[in-house]
Amino acid sequence: MQFGNSEIYVVSDGSFKMDGGAIFGVVPKAIWSNKITPDPQNCINIALNCILIKHLNKTILIDTGIGTKLTDNIKSRFSANSGNLVDNLKSINVDPSDIDYVVITHLHFDHVGGCTAYNDDGGLYNVFPNATHLIQKKDWDEATILNDRTRNAYNEQDFMPLYDKQQLELINGDVELLPDLNIHLTGGHTSGHQIVRFSTQDRTFATLGDVLPTEHHLPSNYVTSFDINPLETVTAKNQWLPIAESEQWLISFGHSENTALGFITRDEQGRMYISPYNGEK
Repeated sequence: MQFGNSEIYVVSDGSFKMDGGAIFGVVPKAIWSNKITPDPQNCINIALNCILIKHLNKTILIDTGIGTKLTDNIKSRFSANSGNLVDNLKSINVDPSDIDYVVITHLHFDHVGGCTAYNDDGGLYNVFPNATHLIQKKDWDEATILNDRTRNAYNEQDFMPLYDKQQLELINGDVELLPDLNIHLTGGHTSGHQIVRFSTQDRTFATLGDVLPTEHHLPSNYVTSFDINPLETVTAKNQWLPIAESEQWLISFGHSENTALGFITRDEQGRMYISPYNGEK
């Protein structure tokens, strides 16, 4: 997709399944199941949509999906069909070595897992060998200084090789990565959760990560059960969604199976919903 003088692509790593109640938190199944139909095990399909931006002769990747390191047991548990990111990048003529920056919204396995992989000898290597990987220091601290709540949320094999090879840059709060491309700390889902906003003269694109994982999470109380501080997620929604609506941002949804991109709009009763991107705006 052409975006001013730049380009934006949705690039899939695949999909997996998770418990629908976990994805919708305190929202009752009687309500969320009208939006997404669960399977007999109460699980729903979760997409792994990553974003590629070509801007000012730099290539930026936002999130990397699960990747290829899952054991057969874990693959079966999550019904995972992942590890497609590199092939899908190559289909748009982007090699892993072409990536200059990888922005990770947070360090959960379904967002950072694709940063590393096993070679034929079983050793770990960094998939994007020339990229600087940008992570909030708060997120790094949470992922490396574990407690009983976070112990099962992170896999150090997903991100420690980035540190070992000096491909990791820890940031504190909001930063301008490139002119017109900004990273904003939100917290909430994780302590260092961050979003990406990319603006041209008259258009804005944003990846809101797990602040807004699907098009069904627009109401402020639709927060996943994995959020470390759900009130911070609510605050982030109340801060960013009114701006996104009024300025008609094009928003990506990292976990939406059916709507990868869309705009916030309202129905006749004034209720927000997502109008899917059709390529015209």
